[in-house]
Amino acid sequence: MTPVSARPVGSLLGSAQEFLVESLRNFSDHKPSLAIVHAVTATELVLKERLARSNPALILRNIDTRAPQKEQTVSLSALPQRLANLGMPLGSRRAQLIAAIAEWRNQIVHHMPSFDARAAQRQLPQLLDFLADFLRTELGTPLETFLPKALYKVAHRLLTDWQKAVAAAQASATQEGGVLPDTCPRCGSAAVMCLMANAAVHCHLCGAALYRCNSCDGCGRRTIISYESDEGRNFCEDCIDAAGDQYIQMQIDIARGK
Repeated sequence: MTPVSARPVGSLLGSAQEFLVESLRNFSDHKPSLAIVHAVTATELVLKERLARSNPALILRNIDTRAPQKEQTVSLSALPQRLANLGMPLGSRRAQLIAAIAEWRNQIVHHMPSFDARAAQRQLPQLLDFLADFLRTELGTPLETFLPKALYKVAHRLLTDWQKAVAAAQASATQEGGVLPDTCPRCGSAAVMCLMANAAVHCHLCGAALYRCNSCDGCGRRTIISYESDEGRNFCEDCIDAAGDQYIQMQIDIARGK
């Protein structure tokens, strides 16, 4: 396995490592805004590395360009769908996590931040948890080979804090009663949601206001969704994602003359 120090300077993975190191240092220095900006950038570069390992052209916004050196790379918001189209799906919950934290980055860089700082404290460890898993399973790079040893304790504390936050949310849901076994479509954690009145659902981890879909018109499953369903139009988020993938493939087939 290639050690961190042997990675080419300027490579996607090498740059991702630099940004993740800065994120952890900023988190330790109680600078959550900078920690978020750097963590999201590290995530974007790691995802692009996965595409580049299949074909370097796949990280370009327009893969058919005649001047690839001048073409911009695909945006972070478009990366989950491109990976899914190429048979490397992140899953709807991970995609939603990336979208949410990417929006925080946009707020920090371009606007006045309006996100809940406490939610950010919970979600940043979750993003690190995702990165650790993705680096290991998709890029063959365990986190301990990706980070300098001086930051092992910080990374361990963040991952431990995430597990503690999940356990605390599960305990809070159990105490309130009406715990649902489903995973939250926003944060992806199980046994952290309670059924409220009028089919409303509350997540004790991310604080999301959710809804129960008693029967999806697509797959027939009972599940939890992040929007209020309408009479006769009850579709779970997995079915909506699948329909979106099918539509995109149809457009690709049309463009190819199939």
